[in-house]
Amino acid sequence: MNFLSYIKKAAEYPNLERTDFPASISIAIATNFTDDILKNIVTGAVLAEGIYPVITKVPYQQYHFALKNPASGLYGADADVSFFFMNAGPFKESAFTSANGHFDEVLQDIERYAEKAKGMVVIGTFITPSKSAYGNMAHESPLGRAVARYNAAIAALAARRDNVSVLDTDRIIRTLGEEKAYDLRGLYAFDIPFSHEFMVVLAEEWIAYIRAITGRVKKCIVVDLDNTLWGGVIGEAGPAGISLGPDYPGNAFVNFQRALLEFYERGIILAINSKNNPEDVDEAFEKNPYMVLKKDHFAALRINWNEKSENLREIAEELNIGLDSMVFIDDDPLHREIVKARFPEIAVPDFSIPPEEFVRTLYGLRYFDQLSLTEEDRQKGKMYADERKRKEVMSMPGDLSEHIAKLGITMHISKNDKALFPRISQLTLKTNQFNLTTRRYADHDIERFNAEGAAIYSGLVKDKFGDYGTVIVAIVKGGMLDTLLMSCRVMARGVECAFLDFIAKDQHAHGVKALRAEFIPTAKNAPAAGFLEEHGFTRKGDGYEMDLNTYAKRPCSKLAKTITITS
Repeated sequence: MNFLSYIKKAAEYPNLERTDFPASISIAIATNFTDDILKNIVTGAVLAEGIYPVITKVPYQQYHFALKNPASGLYGADADVSFFFMNAGPFKESAFTSANGHFDEVLQDIERYAEKAKGMVVIGTFITPSKSAYGNMAHESPLGRAVARYNAAIAALAARRDNVSVLDTDRIIRTLGEEKAYDLRGLYAFDIPFSHEFMVVLAEEWIAYIRAITGRVKKCIVVDLDNTLWGGVIGEAGPAGISLGPDYPGNAFVNFQRALLEFYERGIILAINSKNNPEDVDEAFEKNPYMVLKKDHFAALRINWNEKSENLREIAEELNIGLDSMVFIDDDPLHREIVKARFPEIAVPDFSIPPEEFVRTLYGLRYFDQLSLTEEDRQKGKMYADERKRKEVMSMPGDLSEHIAKLGITMHISKNDKALFPRISQLTLKTNQFNLTTRRYADHDIERFNAEGAAIYSGLVKDKFGDYGTVIVAIVKGGMLDTLLMSCRVMARGVECAFLDFIAKDQHAHGVKALRAEFIPTAKNAPAAGFLEEHGFTRKGDGYEMDLNTYAKRPCSKLAKTITITS
């Protein structure tokens, strides 16, 4: 979307209600320039995501006082995410360039704010000046040296605090170019130093954080084959005749495959959706020497003559992910339009572009931004690809418990392991389907729960095909099951039952007589809807309760007995 689209969307805000939206988010914004237009762009951008924004903006040039006053609107916002963005540009003097120690004082105030903040605090770096009286030595100018020091101090603050993140503002400048980023007339006339284009890109960078905080990141790239993964039609050209190799345009397709492999290696699931004969496709993967991606990289394959939108629905079901977790890449505009019309929740970027534009376009998609990236994340693409092998076992004759026993599942349960807190936070931010309450927690929230005496459980699951990773989490606060969630990758395998058995016995051993819980329904967590009643909880008031005197002594269910537990 562009500037006018966001402004038009923001104009709808006064007539909207929080109840019109499935989710809302509270946002605090603090800058050192006139930022009313920026606020409107952010409002429109958040609404475009289907989220209702509640935005608190610090009054013009009042950031210094708002940060020092715990009774200010900035503190009162209790924001899910706070954005700080200050300008120390080369074209006009500001407090950051004229007052000694101003930056240090502001940074100390931001750190105090971050200590009290319940949500993320995102600080934009100061823009590195490229123009000054020092010419090609602009980085050696007083402003250049100051900005370098400012940015180093911001990075150090983020290293000290888990809930502080740094936004590299210079990346926006590199994207737009300095001439397009600044508005010098606006700077002098209204103290609005940046162009509409810059503010749009800045807002979209902020939206990437909001997607991550609200669990709206994408998990899966589904690609077409002909004229997408390679050039030409495999059924006509054969494995040696498709465009894939060292010369143009084949080298562009090779590089596109390399880029997809990079996404796979950072943990994004890959899948294929192609109208083709499976035999022809097999031949291409087996015989073309320039094929970077192998079939083992793909977690799901739909190579047939069915409608592609129906294939996408089946892929989502097979992988046990939501349609809104998917990005569909296809060179054919007709197929893209059909998918967009039937499943608007699937992201469908425009790929009616020359193949040399594929990689840049793919890298430019902002669907996959995360607050952190763990080693476990990097393995997720492989984990989903391994799932195809498990499904072969699960499709053999026999009942479910026999199938699960053949997988040889083991689960190591950890309790209050600080090394796992980033992963636990990440699961609360991303897990939607099997999630009793869908409460979202940042790293520092988990740290706080630990300090307050909560029991924080996590389960590392493996089987004979490999690791699932840490995929199940529970947080118990004073006998209340605040959170119970599990990755969809291990649903229907008894893991959740065995995990709950362990928690019940552990809580009982620590003197808890009854475990309370609640189920908060959302548009996506239907798979968790009946879990409490089916596993020993009974209705009590608005929630549920389990008598641990009886439950902790009962044997595991037939399914859970097939799982080996260690702790």
